[in-house]
Amino acid sequence: METSGVAPTPGTVIEQRPDVRAADASVRVALSQLDRARREGRFDVSLFGSYTRMQTTFPQLGYGVDGSLQPIGDAFHYLAAGATLTIPWRNNNRGEIAAADARRRGAEARQAAIELQARSEMAVAVTLDRQARAAVALYADEIRPLARQNIEVVRRTYELGRGTVADVLGEQRRYLDVERAYTDALKQAYDARTSLLSAQGVQP
Repeated sequence: METSGVAPTPGTVIEQRPDVRAADASVRVALSQLDRARREGRFDVSLFGSYTRMQTTFPQLGYGVDGSLQPIGDAFHYLAAGATLTIPWRNNNRGEIAAADARRRGAEARQAAIELQARSEMAVAVTLDRQARAAVALYADEIRPLARQNIEVVRRTYELGRGTVADVLGEQRRYLDVERAYTDALKQAYDARTSLLSAQGVQP
């Protein structure tokens, strides 16, 4: 098993991490609360208007201008308009504005800290991922082929009577050590890629 693929560029997915998105949402909520407190602390004028038409009839009949019987009823039209003036009292909502501004600053500070931590984790994860993949490639392309070649040479030497069983066994132990190291490198590469995905906010 060998790893492959290109590690994502740091910073391209930072904003998609759940903790970064939650921090950004907190900042937007705090800004909304601050804006509302400021609006409630200044003069505000609201205009309104309405129109109503009411049709009224009675069961009795009356005489019209021409002397004929006609239903008694009429239509009534109502039109209303006005304005509402909001006047801040005494402190212009300064206490609520100060509290909302403090919440906004706190949210922005937490956002900056979370983003800094996310970028640091991303940088470390990318570096470890690249190093682990480079180690796997080195074992796969150079160290393992060389180990297989060495043990083959020692075996042929032994078959020709120019080596001993101890030489063959020793080379086999070295080959097994290389294979174990290669397995460890694969595990480290897997762990590094898992850490990278976690730093990106992606479930492995």
